[in-house]
Amino acid sequence: MRKNHKPQPAVLLINDLPTWGRVALASAVPILESAGFQACCLPTALLSTHGAYPGFVLQPQTAFLRNAWSHLASLNLHWDAVAVGLVGDREQFPLIEEITKSVRTSGGLVLVDPILGDNGRRYGLFPEDYVSAVRSLVSRADVITPNLTEAALLLGERPDRVPESPEELDSWIEKLAELGPSRVVVTSAPFPRHAAATGVAWYDRGSGAHGLVRHRRLGQGVPGTGDVLAARLLAELMRRRPFPRAVERAVKRTFGDLKRSRRVGRPPLWGPEGPLLG
Repeated sequence: MRKNHKPQPAVLLINDLPTWGRVALASAVPILESAGFQACCLPTALLSTHGAYPGFVLQPQTAFLRNAWSHLASLNLHWDAVAVGLVGDREQFPLIEEITKSVRTSGGLVLVDPILGDNGRRYGLFPEDYVSAVRSLVSRADVITPNLTEAALLLGERPDRVPESPEELDSWIEKLAELGPSRVVVTSAPFPRHAAATGVAWYDRGSGAHGLVRHRRLGQGVPGTGDVLAARLLAELMRRRPFPRAVERAVKRTFGDLKRSRRVGRPPLWGPEGPLLG
């Protein structure tokens, strides 16, 4: 007798798509597909490379995004989750908020990776009003995954501001949760007394629990690391893992990707090595 086939859960990915460099959709799709999910892409922008390459070309896909969503919405598809990354144009925010509201209303999980900056500075790609627009988008999320720079910008702090103690870091994360999301994950968490270490701090507003997953630095920063972590975290959450365990597993797997990239001699600028298949 033939067993009933259960469709793969569908994840809507709203992010940019580079031709070269394993970041954004180029990293999220293989991770989620290899984890057993159907990764469905709505590109916000097409890029020649990610932004760490001088002279990169970016073309927003605002008209496509609008027309594609209109068609998709007419099909009455069910999305088990939506993950939002880079927003390619200021005009895209109202539509993306509409999409996240639709997915959330139907019971899907909403994850927002608020792309704004890194290493103590706001990306020059984004004008000042992007911060408030991303803050509004964050208010519609269940889970957010900012790095430390993005956390500072969302809270109205200087982008190069760093919490001076673990207690202040916890305060930052709780304030981020007050913006709307029930679960917050902050990457690049500082360890003032341990320069060779960094980590991922998390907070669950529902339980009031805090946590910190520490790991050693692996030299030069690798573009796309945050994208990998967000995708791996989403996969773990969709497998119904408890939030603390999901964060731990996502960090461990992301760190494994970085170690494998270094082991095979992959240039950091290319982005992390992709997931092992098979």
